[in-house]
Amino acid sequence: MRLVILQITVLFIINSTTVFSQCHIDDWTALKALYQSTNGDDWDDNTGWEQVKEENPTSSCDLDLLEGVDLNEYSGRVVNIRLSNNNLSGSLPNELALLTELEILSMPFNLITGNIPNSIGSCGKLRRFGFDFNQLTGPIPKEIGNLSNLVWFDLLDNRVSGEIPNELGNLINIDRIQLSGNQLTGEIPIELATMGFRYVLRLDANQLTGCIPPEFGDAFFDWMTLNLNDNNLSGCYDANLLKMCDAFDGNYGFADPFSLNNLEATFYDFCFEGKGICDTIMGCRPNGVSPLVGSFNCD
Repeated sequence: MRLVILQITVLFIINSTTVFSQCHIDDWTALKALYQSTNGDDWDDNTGWEQVKEENPTSSCDLDLLEGVDLNEYSGRVVNIRLSNNNLSGSLPNELALLTELEILSMPFNLITGNIPNSIGSCGKLRRFGFDFNQLTGPIPKEIGNLSNLVWFDLLDNRVSGEIPNELGNLINIDRIQLSGNQLTGEIPIELATMGFRYVLRLDANQLTGCIPPEFGDAFFDWMTLNLNDNNLSGCYDANLLKMCDAFDGNYGFADPFSLNNLEATFYDFCFEGKGICDTIMGCRPNGVSPLVGSFNCD
């Protein structure tokens, strides 16, 4: 009799462990909040997501069965959420911070609105953040700079506004930052030019102002990786930017990453004719502020 009871107990423990390993309560809570806040009942494909509509996880809960969700085969934690072009509408919940093992959060081509929650900075293993072609608004949280494993940060064609946070310069593993087609204002942070490695930076079609930081001349940008077109950049070119010229003479001719701005000359004329170059003594800073001799110093 004792042997039978022991066998039943062992089977119960094994079964409970299996259920728990496929349905971590933090992951379940975060996914439930995501489903509710983005009108999950109206998604084009919400297969399996009925599991998060209960008050609590059931004994048969398996988050790996949810459309667009992948679990780590060893830990059972959610590592990927991919819900591209799936008619998500509404906002992103703060509970996403509970997804501490999350590596990919990708929901492009949806109707997601509202701000990017600051809590996303708690997802320390996040490698890809992809929300192109949504309707996100508000500022880019400075907490994004906490995501040291982030490789892709994509927000093309949203309604994000405010200044680009300097903290993005902390993204030591970044491969691309794509913020084109938003409503970003303010100056380009110097930190984006002093990261010390080659990556894609696309900031075109925003409302950025100020001049081009001279530090860009020492960065690793070329005609395939940099686009600052269609902003409100102004002023002259620091002499240090001459270092960039060869990198923009590509396979299809000379590429101008600064066109459709208010600069004193085109980048082509600056590179080949020396037009629009800043005075190395006076710089281009008005208002009687002392210039940085030999370097850019401009509002």
